[in-house]
Amino acid sequence: MKLVDIELTSPTETIERLEEYDALRALIRLHGVPIAWVRMPVTDGRCEATALRQAVLDRHQWVIIMHLLRDTLGASRPTEVSLTALLGVPHPTFSAPFPSVTVAVCTRDRAADLAQCLEALTALDYDPLEVLVVDNAPKTDATARLVADQFPHFRYVREPRPGLDWARNRAILEARGEIIAYTDDDVIVDRGWVRAIAALFAEHPDAMAVTGLVVPYELETEAQILFERYGGFGRGFERKWYRVDSRAGQKTAKLHGGSGKFGTGANMAYRRILFDRIGGFDPALDIGTVTNGGGDLEMFFRVLKEGHALVYEPAALVRHRHRREYAQLRTQLTNNGIGFYSHLVRSALAYPDERGGFIRLGVWWFWWWSLRRLLISFRHPSSFPRDLILAELWGSLVGLSRYRKAHRRAADIDAAFGPPERVTVSEVSVSS
Repeated sequence: MKLVDIELTSPTETIERLEEYDALRALIRLHGVPIAWVRMPVTDGRCEATALRQAVLDRHQWVIIMHLLRDTLGASRPTEVSLTALLGVPHPTFSAPFPSVTVAVCTRDRAADLAQCLEALTALDYDPLEVLVVDNAPKTDATARLVADQFPHFRYVREPRPGLDWARNRAILEARGEIIAYTDDDVIVDRGWVRAIAALFAEHPDAMAVTGLVVPYELETEAQILFERYGGFGRGFERKWYRVDSRAGQKTAKLHGGSGKFGTGANMAYRRILFDRIGGFDPALDIGTVTNGGGDLEMFFRVLKEGHALVYEPAALVRHRHRREYAQLRTQLTNNGIGFYSHLVRSALAYPDERGGFIRLGVWWFWWWSLRRLLISFRHPSSFPRDLILAELWGSLVGLSRYRKAHRRAADIDAAFGPPERVTVSEVSVSS
């Protein structure tokens, strides 16, 4: 499936040389802002411009109209009501000073992937900007040499403690920007990614965390297409605000315990001062530990639990390179189950008042997402591969016991490396 971008303010062109593809999937953008997907058939190795543009208008006309009307209402001059005139209205811009931003890329022994990521970061349309490469317990000096030789204008920092959340916490210590924007080494950021994040923080002082839209970089293999069918990382094209009113008796676990709906660690940003208030990432979670994930989910939950606002901003766009091999996808889904249930256990331990909500969420999710889909797979074998459903189901069961082990291991690592440069993580009581 060929992936392309279509900007509606530019002429739509016929897309050719598609003989190797079954379909075309276009990310529709208006004034650079992603607003929708359109899937089109490929005929004789091409997709005609007229058919593509007509499909966009037929399927997403109201989304386009609402976007243009918002721009018109925000314009400083009246505009005649016609499609041509509306398309000519500039997208509103925020004129107040923007915050300084540190982009943190946490990586471990993946220099080839990292090179593509850093190349995209060089094209970012933003200033003042700092790019920080955090090399997590590397086995070789390949990453250090890559940064020194090809990206000397980026900062390189080595974090010897193994684990993604140790690397994220090192970024908090090292960052010079008011905003820390995290991405992964298997991500290609959009040129306007940081600007979209910074604009939201500048315009909304009460926003403390921002997540963004993650779309696939390519859909060239069965595994990549299956991951999109599974749900992918995308969370829609509408900006969404999240906040919990604890004074009104709202419970965070009941409303937002399944914090994967906010996005993913491949595209998240925080005000740096937030970590002074709620602590850093829990090093017992995520890649490099036996939990294999959950560090981003736990932080999203904690932001809301501690009374702060989190915003999903689809204009902050990045592209993720999905696993190309089926076996890699199966491992990823297993780890998704482990990481999610490790997050539930950790958060239930940290917040006893939310424990009942997390237990109910864990039971409901196991039934609705895993067992229900497994039963459907017997009636409709083509709905989704059963072995992938079983992989995540098994991971969910395993995840119930992983956090305590990882917590003890994180404490051992902390003791071995000593207290200097330590980021305080909100305390969790874990019985042995």
